[in-house]
Amino acid sequence: MAIVLACAGAMIAGCGTSRTPVPNAAVPAAPNGYVGVGFPHVGIRFLFPTNWTRLNFGLPLDATISSGPAVVALWRYARSGPQPSDRLELAQARNRLISAARARDRTLVVIRSKLTRIDGAPTIVLDATETNSGRPQRVRSIHIFVRGGEIVLDEYAPPNLFHTVDHDVFSPLNRSVVLHGTRASRA
Repeated sequence: MAIVLACAGAMIAGCGTSRTPVPNAAVPAAPNGYVGVGFPHVGIRFLFPTNWTRLNFGLPLDATISSGPAVVALWRYARSGPQPSDRLELAQARNRLISAARARDRTLVVIRSKLTRIDGAPTIVLDATETNSGRPQRVRSIHIFVRGGEIVLDEYAPPNLFHTVDHDVFSPLNRSVVLHGTRASRA
């Protein structure tokens, strides 16, 4: 009986001296592995960290993946008009996107933009700084034009953390993007 009490006393005494560290909500978790996930309502598949939180919604915002202040938002918008069919039309679409973004947020500063293709689909990538709820943030907005729609990946992080999160999460995610369906379903 004395041994049991001594062990119980040691266990109780140990409870107050070692603490599990509380995650820092101000800093995104470093990835501890990646998982490939498909988003069938959007028509896309990509990798994201297994230790980040995924929340599902309904379209147009299909899902968010986040850790601390870093967020990836996945959108799908219906489009009735024609998709950009050449580089000139894609450049015109980029100019409209930038104008619309500046109309929503006067603090928006475009750092750079790129016209490219992701898995064969015409794509616009905008890197910018903006203000959200009074706080500055860096955002990369990727607009992928597919037949009948536009898939948008918005990647947000505080400016002082963006480079690290981009290196660890956003860039690997972007390199892993695969569109669902056949080439005929793309613009």
